[in-house]
Amino acid sequence: MKYGSLSAEDGTLDVSGSMLDEDVQICWVEQGGPEVESPPELSGYGSSLVRKTMEGQLGGSVTYEWSKSGALVTLLISGEKISS
Repeated sequence: MKYGSLSAEDGTLDVSGSMLDEDVQICWVEQGGPEVESPPELSGYGSSLVRKTMEGQLGGSVTYEWSKSGALVTLLISGEKISS
């Protein structure tokens, strides 16, 4: 892997999901990779595609939290969109 926690031998990635009322929350947690000096620019194609899909097609949101030890990305998907 070129980026993130999986680019380091001791890096880890944890993906979990849970229900929040009728909505679905997915958490992506990276740790143990290269130290994060500052949040990367989130204007690339991949992050733009994720945001547009989450907001436009799934009626949800995406948030990014950066710390020196890694990243936490939280996806919130509208239960209304999933059940229809």
